Amino acid sequence: MVGRFSLSCAILFAVIVVISAGCGGVRESAKHGEEGGTVSDATERDVQPVRQVRIVPRPDSWAIWLQKAQPQVVAASATDLVVVDYSADGTDAHAFTPAEVALMQRGGRKVLCYFSIGEAESYRFYWNAQWKEAPPAFLGAENPDWPENYKVKYWHEQWWDLALKPYMDRILAAGFDGVYLDIVDAYWYWFEQGRELETCASDMIRLVVRIGNYLRQKGGADLIICPQNAEGIFNDAPEEAVTRYLKAIDMIGVESLLFNVTPEDSTYRTEMLARAANAGKFVLNIEYIPLERMDEYRRALSALPFAPVPYRAEPDRALDGLASQRP
Repeated sequence: MVGRFSLSCAILFAVIVVISAGCGGVRESAKHGEEGGTVSDATERDVQPVRQVRIVPRPDSWAIWLQKAQPQVVAASATDLVVVDYSADGTDAHAFTPAEVALMQRGGRKVLCYFSIGEAESYRFYWNAQWKEAPPAFLGAENPDWPENYKVKYWHEQWWDLALKPYMDRILAAGFDGVYLDIVDAYWYWFEQGRELETCASDMIRLVVRIGNYLRQKGGADLIICPQNAEGIFNDAPEEAVTRYLKAIDMIGVESLLFNVTPEDSTYRTEMLARAANAGKFVLNIEYIPLERMDEYRRALSALPFAPVPYRAEPDRALDGLASQRP
């Protein structure tokens, strides 16, 4: 989970989109949660990717800036792609305006909106103060590592209706180029709570695909979908679901692949990410290391079986500025 991103891009992101003739194929059955939440038959049409082929050229650089991002600073940077929150401070009152998003897009830079889909955040516009005393069916426990962030049963229609859909409408209205999806790995939390692993993974893929379809149908076929982490989903979900996932996403972000991780975990995640890379999805890598380790970082990158787009962030994980990439 990320914390609560240099010359303007010289090459515009060209997007080649082949629209599929329909959403045919065998439909996966709707999944039912233990508490009655479900992706209903009425929404099942939303969970097949609307496109079969999508090519997004690899950016040369990227950054993520989630705390009090400054549009003018982003616009003057040399970053090809940047991830920011939809708001300077996470609240609706300080949401970035279309003009501010357009400023950050200056020179062809792609600007993705950070979007937590596996946890509810009590400082967001959709939060109801009564939920703490009378939680809705989809709301789970508070995350002990991130106060005011609550686990959600992401397969519930209520979560979609009350939070995700109105959030996406704000993202679209502001003019972002796509979304950077966080807490996709929430599927593993619910597996640890006793839910069947394949069901948890399949339901998360269904949600990511549905988000992609909603954004692209309302905002245009070139909207970018980038989930973060959750590489294990390639191994934990059924093959048919993984195929849909790879068709729906354009790239994948990954934290701490090379540093602050065990060798075993790094090896496993690298194997999973190689599958995405082999499917034509490039990898955005963020490492929380001091500037003096940049040469070590570059050497570690060169040993990987694919070529991630690197970003060094400060070790405090605050993501409250654009970190220097040059020692």
